[in-house]
Amino acid sequence: MTETSRRRARRLFVVAAACAALPTAPAIAAPDQLSLIEDEKIMLESGPEIQAQALDEAKALGADIIRANVIWARYAPSPTSTKKPKGFSGRKPEAYGASFAMLDSLVAGAQARGLQVLLTPTGPIPAWASRCKGSAAARKVCKPDPKLFGDFVRALGTKYPTVKHWSIWNEPNLKSWLSPQYEVVGGVAVQRSASLYRSLARSAISSLSATGHKTSTDQIWLGETAPLGDDPSGCSAQRKLRAPKSCATRITKTSPETFLRGVFCLSKSGGSLGGVEGKEQSCSGYKRLNVNGYAHHPYTRGGSRPPLSKTNAGEITIGVASRLTRLLDQAGKRKRIPSKLPVHYTEHGWQTNPPGVNDIFAVTDAQQAEYINQSDWIAFNNNRVKTVAQYKIVDDASIAAGFQMGLRLFSGGARKVAYDAYKLPIWVVKKGSTLTVYGQVRPADAGAAGTVDIQNAPAGSSSFKTVTSVPVTSANGTFTAEVPDTGGQWRLSWNGLTSRQAEVATK
Repeated sequence: MTETSRRRARRLFVVAAACAALPTAPAIAAPDQLSLIEDEKIMLESGPEIQAQALDEAKALGADIIRANVIWARYAPSPTSTKKPKGFSGRKPEAYGASFAMLDSLVAGAQARGLQVLLTPTGPIPAWASRCKGSAAARKVCKPDPKLFGDFVRALGTKYPTVKHWSIWNEPNLKSWLSPQYEVVGGVAVQRSASLYRSLARSAISSLSATGHKTSTDQIWLGETAPLGDDPSGCSAQRKLRAPKSCATRITKTSPETFLRGVFCLSKSGGSLGGVEGKEQSCSGYKRLNVNGYAHHPYTRGGSRPPLSKTNAGEITIGVASRLTRLLDQAGKRKRIPSKLPVHYTEHGWQTNPPGVNDIFAVTDAQQAEYINQSDWIAFNNNRVKTVAQYKIVDDASIAAGFQMGLRLFSGGARKVAYDAYKLPIWVVKKGSTLTVYGQVRPADAGAAGTVDIQNAPAGSSSFKTVTSVPVTSANGTFTAEVPDTGGQWRLSWNGLTSRQAEVATK
């Protein structure tokens, strides 16, 4: 049993014991939801010292699991050559030389701290693994060879027997990660990335199984899908597996709903995809994909809109998660995947606007903190969601090309409001004549949370007083409590840490 498994087991024991001793303990909707953090820049690309600091910080923030994209081209030999190196066997870990050094230390360092690891083998790919023609740049995500990808996954599965969480390919419904999204066939633009992805997933699942990573012992997840899609004028990519010929090069993002209908060979009504579309998606003789979870990135547009903001048809953000579970349940009914597949949010966040930068895809620091907490509340109330995510810890250095979704600024490393909001989430909603306070003591180990103080400051005052102290008995530090509706602002206090100041929300 790993340290994380022991930690979870202890937490569950505390839940059982506390519930027996405290019959009035608050009800729990998601007592064992995992908290995931991803930040490859500081965990894989900045050297051993920064990697160790990042893992320490992730642990202190309350993460349970660390995710890392394992980009094939970064580990393969001769990645810009169009010919595979002579004598190279991609399924043997030793064939990759020392390229896995930082990944080795990430896995070992995370596990030494009691953190689980989720690895996502993905493109860009070595040029020699593409079935497309042209330059290395043109091949980097174009039609990866499923067998060669399976060899790469087999090497990873062999090298990391203690890694028990795997997901397959990052954002396969985006052209920047897998192409083509659409391809001209018989004068029509036909969705291609879905069937490509299905082939890659089958090969990866087979390779993981061959190296001892089976669904009976490990978590193996499909998806890692992006939430939004293109809908260029006249293309209707949000809804169709076929589009006008002129759309083939214009669609860079396939909506997740359309993409998954292709992956699972489903009609719009949830039946089996037949006719010409079924042939184009290679649906004949469909064999069930042996996975036990689905990973998704439930961002709002640009990471810049509230969690419950309006979406286009076919898109799946955190506010419309039922669209995803409906598709998964339709696929389960058709025996494409196991029924009632759990959902894992493995990449999520809000883009902030650094001082002096005019970025329309950004929110204020205060909004970032608020939206992180609101998303925690939304996920807490969805019993299909088993993992929530924060991307990243530190903003990227490049404002133009990077992501400012961190809990800390890159320049100077100053903490944003979201830093403590992530550690100690709070969300307050009106319930009749009372209020429901949701919170989480994210950093606490099993039994260490004890109680958390729910505090209120009357309207116009900055002086907070404790209204009630709540026992935290859940496996992951989450709780709810009812308090009088006295107006003003609310916050949590635990072991010297205070949450952000929260207003009463309507949802």
